[in-house]
Amino acid sequence: MTAAVVLTPVSAPVADHVLVVALDGALDYTNAELLRRDVEAVLGAEHRELVLDLSDLGFCDSTGIRILLSIRKLMQERDGAVTLAGPNARLARIFRLTGLINAFTVAPSLAEALDAVGARSTPR
Repeated sequence: MTAAVVLTPVSAPVADHVLVVALDGALDYTNAELLRRDVEAVLGAEHRELVLDLSDLGFCDSTGIRILLSIRKLMQERDGAVTLAGPNARLARIFRLTGLINAFTVAPSLAEALDAVGARSTPR
């Protein structure tokens, strides 16, 4: 059994409507639903942008990808968006091959993700 993926809020110079969290560990069928609950718990009513820093996420299986899509749907229902930052080469390749790269804004680093969020969003 895989240890739970760790979700850590990231202190970053962002607007109040942006939440930045880092994922660390492995995201798979043993803990994916827990991640969704954890994300829902840290999201405030004001958050319209969610940046997930994946740079320390070592593994993600199909259940983990399904949960990322579920989180995307949750944010869309809030009239918001999800940006993925720093996915490893394997995860980025999976997203490209499956076409899911078009479902998210994907940036090679957290700094570039924050730039993308800042360029496209204004508080509502």
